[in-house]
Amino acid sequence: MPKVLFYVGRGNPTTDVMLNEAPASWDIVPIDTHETSESEQLKEVADADFIWVYGGRPSDNVLRAAKKVKLLQLSSAGYDSMNLALLGELGIPVANASGTNAQGVAELAVTLMLAAYRRLIEMDADTRQGHWITPRTIGTDSYELLNKAIGIVGLGHIGGTVARLLQGFDPTLLYYDIVPKPDLERRLKIDRVTLDELLRRSDIVTLHVPLTGRTRHMIGTRELALMKPSAVLINTCRGSVVDESALYDALRDRRIWAVGLDVFEVEPVSLSNPLLKLDNVVVTPHAAGKTAESYPRRARFSFENMQRVLSGKPPLNLVTSD
Repeated sequence: MPKVLFYVGRGNPTTDVMLNEAPASWDIVPIDTHETSESEQLKEVADADFIWVYGGRPSDNVLRAAKKVKLLQLSSAGYDSMNLALLGELGIPVANASGTNAQGVAELAVTLMLAAYRRLIEMDADTRQGHWITPRTIGTDSYELLNKAIGIVGLGHIGGTVARLLQGFDPTLLYYDIVPKPDLERRLKIDRVTLDELLRRSDIVTLHVPLTGRTRHMIGTRELALMKPSAVLINTCRGSVVDESALYDALRDRRIWAVGLDVFEVEPVSLSNPLLKLDNVVVTPHAAGKTAESYPRRARFSFENMQRVLSGKPPLNLVTSD
């Protein structure tokens, strides 16, 4: 009977949904690092076959004690919170759940595009306050997605889903990715360009890359200066892919038109974050991938990947450090 240490965040209401997908004969041991001492974790991990991470995180000491662990499986696409260097030294493979939350993230990315273009937040606030049509919502400063040039940075599961969802708007689609995607290029009618060209040509730039040493602050002062003054930036991947200080300056000075952010460099975002004071910023609380449909998918993929390892097959979605 395989033993799985299930690292969960405190009070996570979706834990039971995830556990419902577990094979009946498996021993799943939930670990809340706020309630389970490290000494208890060290005892539990000694004979564990897998570590399954969903909100919580095993310490380096626990990883070093994981002598039998065959795979550390993440329930998210992001993996920047893991000590990949140490895991590599220990010979513990790490897999993410890339693709299981792609639809939700892609849908929110498009939602943020529309919310920024149609000034949704302002219209909602004005209507609730009894202001029917105001100068800022009369439409002269609102825009349609139709026929816009949209640049997708990272054409993986999520970026590809964004491109598919946008087809009905008849956009000009551009993408930047270190790996060419010729099949997607043909199917989605999307052109691969350099990052600089994408930034110059796009009306909307949407970011869908993992946070690594290469992508940290990949959008900074220089890159924002390449964008159109009418451009919108969307970030639903990781906050530190964008230099927030440079972004604030560009938005304050109207060097770009607006931004839609689901992620921040520090989370939860502080109420003192100056980005929250600007009227050309639409924000959500790192919720893009959190949908009722995604949780069972994440769990099913996680257990299927563990089953692969038990049957002697290599795991899917392996990730490594830079």
